[in-house]
Amino acid sequence: MQFKNSKYFNSNYKILSLKFGDFYLHENYVIAEIAEGVHIDKSKIEDLIILLVDHYGENLKIGYIFNNINSYSIDSRQWINFNNDYNFIIASAIIFYNGISYINASIEKRLSKNSIKRCNNLDEALFWIENLREFKIQEEAN
Repeated sequence: MQFKNSKYFNSNYKILSLKFGDFYLHENYVIAEIAEGVHIDKSKIEDLIILLVDHYGENLKIGYIFNNINSYSIDSRQWINFNNDYNFIIASAIIFYNGISYINASIEKRLSKNSIKRCNNLDEALFWIENLREFKIQEEAN
């Protein structure tokens, strides 16, 4: 289900519509919906990170939800390298809608040092990401 067709669409967020996808920036997490047939390479990752830093600040610590509504490819190693270098993603949820996306999510889960949850739907992903201990600690500190 696309985020714009969900019950969460009226929540508080900023949208980034880029040539390669739509990104919904919430307080502590991003929901990414990559466009059909796109290949996410190093330059696209760099473009996205610059925009995320502009929005969240240089010390960003966020959750990241991949809402795999479309078929696309990503250079997983580059994504993981950027996160290892900048350490901005606390955890990720990957929503899969078919067997191929489940296999890809399983591969990414094995490659990543961060926690990754494979989810069946947007509700499950949002519940998990919003209840991460790291975000609860941040809320208590504020």
